[in-house]
Amino acid sequence: MNRLIKAESFRLRKHVFFVIVCAILLGLIPTVSALNVDLRNANLEIQIKQSSMIIMFFMMIFPAVFSSVTGTLYDGGKIGFYEIMAGNKARSIIFSKILTDGLFFLLLTVVSTCGYYTYVGFCKGVGNLDHMAVRVLLIILVLAHVVFCSVLVTLCFKQVKTGMIMSFMRFWLVDILFFPFLMWLFGTVLNMPSLAMHFSYMCLTNQLMILVSEPMHAMITWHVLLGFAAEFALWYFIIYLEFRKRKIA
Repeated sequence: MNRLIKAESFRLRKHVFFVIVCAILLGLIPTVSALNVDLRNANLEIQIKQSSMIIMFFMMIFPAVFSSVTGTLYDGGKIGFYEIMAGNKARSIIFSKILTDGLFFLLLTVVSTCGYYTYVGFCKGVGNLDHMAVRVLLIILVLAHVVFCSVLVTLCFKQVKTGMIMSFMRFWLVDILFFPFLMWLFGTVLNMPSLAMHFSYMCLTNQLMILVSEPMHAMITWHVLLGFAAEFALWYFIIYLEFRKRKIA
């Protein structure tokens, strides 16, 4: 797998500038937002409540950006096909992408989305937010969920455009439409509020909103951990089956 990682790192360097520019733009959003609504002297708890639009922007735009870069690297010269035909194991190909593209995207995402709020927390205080270390770790895990799954979704398809569309649709349809529909169905129509609450915690957008604004509790922790593990395993299994088909072909 070392050779795959080296090859992927070499290809990634060609697109670093584009991803860094996107990360810088994302990092400027909370700063500009705080200046516009005159929150410069407010603590972290107050400022972070204004982050709902930032979270929505991230969930709508960045999965497609991650998929675009990963898909371009993967599809250029049919590299992915050659990696399979060269006899590399599916596990090695998948984790070479996660350990290069995924970790690089995650680092930029964490810095750009959390950098300003980290500054506010140290300089202005955190307000009434509790268990900050746990919150930060879980937020990073949710961001890793978005980043890694965007990479994995892309690997399931031979065409870059298809991977981009499906990555965008996964986060748009599932988090913006599917889970809210289930919350409404079980909470309002079927009068099963406890089950509706679980669907609420399964939505990545809601996970981020809860982690930045509500008291910490064990339920959100378990949903973040198990949700990440379950979806990673799902896409890994789909990719493994797809790679087997391509190898035989």
